[in-house]
Amino acid sequence: METKHTPGPWALDWNVARIDVFSADAATLVATVRRSTLSQAIDEAARANARLIAAAPGLYDALREVFEYLDAIPESAVGGDDDAVWLARKARAAIAKAEGK
Repeated sequence: METKHTPGPWALDWNVARIDVFSADAATLVATVRRSTLSQAIDEAARANARLIAAAPGLYDALREVFEYLDAIPESAVGGDDDAVWLARKARAAIAKAEGK
């Protein structure tokens, strides 16, 4: 599978006004999240958002592996397990969204 996104892991660079998300080699700026010096709640949300963005490549890879595992299970083995079918559909939808499909 060929991906078009910047390969992970991604790293965070914290400063007073913003949090930058960079590729591991620091050659590519992936995202910038604005911080707030006026609101602790907004600043905490910005920090959480930056961590989630930085975790995206690992989350994407893990979800693809989970989907491939679920997709490889024959339907007869699942035997009407709605939870497994629901998980596979949810994983497929999330991967498609991440891939812009």
